[in-house]
Amino acid sequence: MASQLCENNTLNKNRGINLIIIINIIIIIIIIIIIIIIIIIIIIIIIIIIIIIIIIIIIIIIIIIIIIIIIITIITIIITIIIIIITITIIIIIIIIIIIIIIIIIIIIIIILVVVFVIIMNFV
Repeated sequence: MASQLCENNTLNKNRGINLIIIINIIIIIIIIIIIIIIIIIIIIIIIIIIIIIIIIIIIIIIIIIIIIIIIITIITIIITIIIIIITITIIIIIIIIIIIIIIIIIIIIIIILVVVFVIIMNFV
């Protein structure tokens, strides 16, 4: 009877030890699963942050390119307007000079004609 009690006691101890080992293995597996989940979440967060940073950089580059294109367009328009104004001014100055030369030539011709007429009238 005593040996049976000892045997039962030993079996119960073995069952208890086996139960503790199983519980420890389950706890270790749960901890490993939690660590893997945390690592996966951290990797996903890092990937999302990298994607957001890349999108922000692309948007900034596009904005800078648009601003540069607008500035170049404005400068081109200003230069074109200045060239048009200078051209119009030069054309107006040339026209005025031509008109003045024509007026001077007409005045000289009229003076010559008047002088010739006066000389001819004096002879007659």
